[in-house]
Amino acid sequence: MTFPSIFLLQANKPPVKYLGPLLSKSLNNFLYRSTRLQPTPLTQVDDLAKFKTSDETVFILFLSQPQEFVTSVYEDLAQKYKNEFTFGTVVGVDELLEKERVNLELKGVLVVYKPLDGETEKLDLTTVNSGVDEIEKFIKESSRLTITDLSPWNHPRLLELQKPLVYLFAPTPSARDNLRSQYLRFAKDYHHQFVSILVDPHLFPDLMPQLGLLDTTRFPAGAVRLVAEDKIYPYPQTEEMTLGKVQGWGMRIWQGGVEAWVPGGGEKKGGDSGKKEGGGDSGIRIQGKVGTKRKVTVGGGGWGKGKGKIPTIPGVRINIPGVRRDEL
Repeated sequence: MTFPSIFLLQANKPPVKYLGPLLSKSLNNFLYRSTRLQPTPLTQVDDLAKFKTSDETVFILFLSQPQEFVTSVYEDLAQKYKNEFTFGTVVGVDELLEKERVNLELKGVLVVYKPLDGETEKLDLTTVNSGVDEIEKFIKESSRLTITDLSPWNHPRLLELQKPLVYLFAPTPSARDNLRSQYLRFAKDYHHQFVSILVDPHLFPDLMPQLGLLDTTRFPAGAVRLVAEDKIYPYPQTEEMTLGKVQGWGMRIWQGGVEAWVPGGGEKKGGDSGKKEGGGDSGIRIQGKVGTKRKVTVGGGGWGKGKGKIPTIPGVRINIPGVRRDEL
C-alpha cells in the first residue's frame, strides 16, 4: 500500500484509483473528467472555446460528416485514457469546423490542445491507414507536455518512448513550479530530443536512489536516463544545479566525458574511464581569434579519434566562447 491512496467511488461503477500527480488542480481535472461523457459532443462555439481549456490535455475529433469506423476507434481510445485526458467530438457542425480552420475536404482531423504549453498538434486522418495504432500513437506522444509532471499513469508510457528522460526532483509544488519556469525554454527547444519530467519525491520515494541520487534530502536534484542504452547519469549532488551548469554537464554526457552510474558502486558504464566526472578533455579545440571565423576540430572526447571538422549533430547548436556562450 502507498499513501495517500485516492479512490473515486460512484454508484454502479467500479472504484477508480487516482494515479495522477498529488496536486489539487490535477485532482480537480480528474473529477471533472469523471462527470463528462467521454468523448463529449460539441455543437456550440462557446462550448468549444471553454472545452479547449478545460484540462491540461484536451483531444477533439473534427469530422465534416459521420464516419463509423473512425468514431468507433476514437471512442474506444477515449474510454482507455478517460482518467488522464479529456476527449470531445465535433461532427458536421460547419461553423465550428470553419472556426478551427479544419479543411472540410479531409477525412477528419484529430487535434490536441495543451493550454499549459499554449500549443496544439494535429493528426490528419486522411493519412492514417491502420486506424487504432496510429491514432493511439498520436495520443501517447502528443499528450506529453513540454515539462511533464510524473505520475504512476504516465511513467510507463514515457519509458516506452525510448527517448532520454531528464528527471528534475523538488519536494514542494512551488519548488517544482520554479524548476518548470527555469527549464521551460530549454525543454521546449529540445522537446523532440528528450523528455523533461518534474518529480514529486513523496509520490516516488524509491526513484531517487534508483537513479543514483543517494542523498534523498538534497534538492533540487536531477538525473538523465538513457532508456535505449540502459544508462543512468545522476547530476552530482555536491554541485549547484543551475541551468548553465546542467547544460554543460549534459553536453559532457553527450561527448562521452561523464561515466554512467552503476548501482552498488561497481565499474561504471560508458564514457572514458580515464576521465573524472565533470572534468577531463572534451576533445574540442578552438582555433583563431575572437571576432574571426573559427575552425573547430575534434580529437577524442567520445567523438572518435583524430582531428577534423566538427560533424553535423542533429538537434544540437554549438556556440563558440567569446561570441555568445556555450550551450547545448
